[in-house]
Amino acid sequence: MLKLANSAIYRLPYQVETINKALLVLGKTQVYNLILSIGISSACSQLNTNAIDIDRFWEQSVNAALIAKYLATHLGFKHADRAYVSGLLHNIGELIISQQSPEIASGCQEYTSEVKPWQLQQKILGFSYALCGAELLNLWQLPDPIVEPLALQHNTHYEARTPEQLVVHLAVRLALANQHPELYSIKTLVDPFLIELLELEQADLIKAINFCNTEGLFVLSVLNPRISALY
Repeated sequence: MLKLANSAIYRLPYQVETINKALLVLGKTQVYNLILSIGISSACSQLNTNAIDIDRFWEQSVNAALIAKYLATHLGFKHADRAYVSGLLHNIGELIISQQSPEIASGCQEYTSEVKPWQLQQKILGFSYALCGAELLNLWQLPDPIVEPLALQHNTHYEARTPEQLVVHLAVRLALANQHPELYSIKTLVDPFLIELLELEQADLIKAINFCNTEGLFVLSVLNPRISALY
């Protein structure tokens, strides 16, 4: 916490020397997100991830988490932090496949503008990373309100879904568009009907992406020290 509070990310004109001051600089929400991220990263640290782009994996996970948290807070959800956890874990199935079948996991990274990641996973594996990850989280006995949005993140039957599930679905799409602007855009990945159902505006989506681009540096600097060295 002290290292991050004194990092160039915050550009403070003074040194933070105590935990109490670090808490004031980082804020309760940042510290909460930090603890969750470290716990999840540590749980996955022993996995063999050589077959995939692990930097891309964590960027995608953190972006989805922060966008989900922003939208859930904006919409006044009582448990906005659950959306953060669902977003952070939304692609954990990729780590499972990279451990069990590295060549298959590597092949699942070859998605294109025409073939979305989950479509390629379905074609190669017969299931998506979302369903694989949900099975793992059920084994971990995580609460259903966290697991279900993750499991249903690619389901497009919007009317039968809860607002929390819809927000995670939207966050995953926005994170993907943000990470791969050369392949995708908000227009190509997000159904306007979904935005209407959640009573959001295009400006809200842009603000959510800007939020993740700013706050993401904080979380990613914890998960990947190389990122913090750049700022």
